[in-house]
Amino acid sequence: MKKVEIYEPAGCASGVCDPMIEGDLIRLERMVTDLRDRGVSVSRYNVMDDGPAFMASFVVKEAIATKGIDCLPLTIVDGKIELMEKYPTDFALAKWAGLPWSDLEIYAEREKRDSTVLFGYVDEDKDKDCDDSDCSGDCNSCG
Repeated sequence: MKKVEIYEPAGCASGVCDPMIEGDLIRLERMVTDLRDRGVSVSRYNVMDDGPAFMASFVVKEAIATKGIDCLPLTIVDGKIELMEKYPTDFALAKWAGLPWSDLEIYAEREKRDSTVLFGYVDEDKDKDCDDSDCSGDCNSCG
């Protein structure tokens, strides 16, 4: 199996998180636990808590030197940057971890299902949703 490392920004130290980022972190922790249970070496490093890990990685130091701290989060697999500036999907992590295709299908289906439904709307209905700028006062007039 592969070695997966995720180098993360400071995060929610203030106790206030963007709900989308917080959701990503919860999903990521669930996925990391799942991969570890399958025997995959997965490490997460936070810039505030794990400074030595950041300094020990030439790849991370170079990315931060050239792109700045905004390159975080970084996902590195076997020493190579696979993703920068956002958290990986479950499917991507499973694929980079070297899981068999039968397992990848499970993650692909889960992502497809999770991306299809957003707050009770299917993707094609999201564009029909009204906002205050196009509201005529008739709640049935939109979409």
